[in-house]
This record gives sequence, C-alpha cells and structure tokens, in this order.
Amino acid sequence: MFDYTGCECRSCGKKFTSEDDIVVCPECGTPYHRECWKKEGKCINTELHESKKSWQEINREDNSAAKCKKCGNTLKDEQFFCDKCGTPTDFFFSQNQSRSEQSGDPAMDAAEQKMENIYPYMINFSDPLCGFNPEEKFGDSVTVKDMGDFVGSNTHYYLPKFRNMKNLNLKLSLNFPAMFFPDLYFAYRKMPVAAALALIFKTIVGFPAMAESMRTIFMDDAYRTLYSQLFPYIAESIENLVATNIMSGAFLTVSGITNILHFVGVFFFAGFSNYFYYRHALGKASEIKKRAAETGRNVSFELKQSGGTSFALLILFVVLMFVMEIISMGAVLWLVKP
Repeated sequence: MFDYTGCECRSCGKKFTSEDDIVVCPECGTPYHRECWKKEGKCINTELHESKKSWQEINREDNSAAKCKKCGNTLKDEQFFCDKCGTPTDFFFSQNQSRSEQSGDPAMDAAEQKMENIYPYMINFSDPLCGFNPEEKFGDSVTVKDMGDFVGSNTHYYLPKFRNMKNLNLKLSLNFPAMFFPDLYFAYRKMPVAAALALIFKTIVGFPAMAESMRTIFMDDAYRTLYSQLFPYIAESIENLVATNIMSGAFLTVSGITNILHFVGVFFFAGFSNYFYYRHALGKASEIKKRAAETGRNVSFELKQSGGTSFALLILFVVLMFVMEIISMGAVLWLVKP
C-alpha cells in the first residue's frame, strides 16, 4: 500500500500524517483529507485526468525517499536535520555511529549517545527557526513559528533562549547591548515604554555624576570663560557651581547611593532584558493572533509588521538621550543658582 505520510493534500496543502483519514480519487489516485474531498466534491487534480497518468506513479520516487520519523516530512539525501521539525535524521546518527566505530573509542560512544539525548536543544543554523518544530507551543496559541515571525532578525540568538525560558523556567541570560544601552536596546526592539523607563532611570542615577563632571569642566578658566561668553544668561550659575563645594556630606551620600543603583541597573538590564523581551514578544504575538483571527488578516504578516526592529525608534531615543543630558545640565545649574 502506498504510504501517504508526508505528502501534501491537493486541496489544503497540508502534509498527511499517520493519523489522518485519507481518501483517494478513484480515477487518478490523488489523496485528500476526507473533509477536503467532501469540501471539493470532486478531484481537482485536472492535470492528471487530462494526461491519463497516476498520482502514485508520479510520486513513487518521492515516496521511496527517507522520511522524518517524527513528522513524516520527506528528507533530502545526506540531510542531518528535518527541515520541518528539526529532528536529527537516520543519516545524522549513522554518521555519528560510523565515526564511533572507526575510532573504537568508548568515550566517543558515550558522547554520541549524549548528543542523541540532547538533540531537541541543538541549533540548526541553516534554519531561521533553529531546526525547532514550528508548531511547538510557547503559550496557549503562540508557536515557535509565530515567535520567529515576531522576532524577525537574529532568531538564532533569541529562539533558543526563549525555549529555555519556557522549558526550564530560566529568566537570567546575558545581553551585552542591554548592559550598556538598555534604553537603545528596548527602542530598537520596539519596546518604547521599557526604553523610556530605562532612559529615565539612567538620567536619575547619573545626575550626581553629571554635576561632578560639569564642575570639573568649569573649574578650567578657559572653558568657564568660553561658556560664559556663549551663554551669558548662565554665567552666574556657572560661577556658583564652581564656588559650591558639592563634595560635601549630603551630596556624597546621594552620589554613593546612585553609584550603587547604577551598578545594580547594569547587571539588572544585562541579566533580565532578554526575559523582558520574551514576555513582550509572547504577549504581543498572542494579542496579534487573537485580533487576526477576529478580522481574518494574515497572522504571519501582522506579526512581522508589529515585531522585528525599528531603526527610526532607535534614532529617536538617541536624540532623547541628548535632550535628557541637556535637561540634566540645566537642572544642575538651576539648583546652584542663588
């Protein structure tokens, strides 16, 4: 009997699994899901009817090809991973077995067995979804494919981390861009609220350092004269700042507290920004899928439009960084005015 597992239904385009109820056209043998056959009411493979050929005859070569044991997907020769669900193929394990037999090293046997056991967490870099099963669920309705569509770029970095967060309940992972520029990182990943909060936090904890650096700069006569000539309306405030002993007890206490908060913030953003992005992506994807189901819009398109990255938002927050620095400088001069 012909094995239809992994072949596509002509009507809906979905691949057959071993559990599907399949019927075939009595004239050409084209297979359909029973519901698809009822919906169509007839065989729609008109090309075969016109050519008087058999579907089984045309697809016999594909049927003899190796198939994924997990999802039934047809595999290419010498393919290491299934390009649909990411499961290692028989060829993958046969190559490992061959190397093990050639080496005669028991340690290699143990290593190969360990690799086989951990294959669900291996990354296939030739696949944007890392070789993971596209239908694997992250939430009630959000799949790996949905998360891949939403993340857009750099899925090889994010999807494995997201799976660990889901499967192992991990929240901590290192993110270097967020360590140094959390506001710009969140802005680039289309999280403006988180970006604004990070920018406000950086501005507040950096205020004492801003005051110290301004006083140090204006202690130089050349800089003080230059700024006084360019901005005569702040000349008196500059003189007051230079004359003020900001290295006093109260200021040192505040400065010490903000320095501690600065380092806490650095490690906090470095360690938890990926988790914040995961929760953001999961929530937005779920919301988009629900809205798309109600309106009939294309889910994948909507996810890609709402997710991904935003260079425009990144530039906006770069500008806001400079605006906040100017505001901080003005606040320092306002606090020392007579």
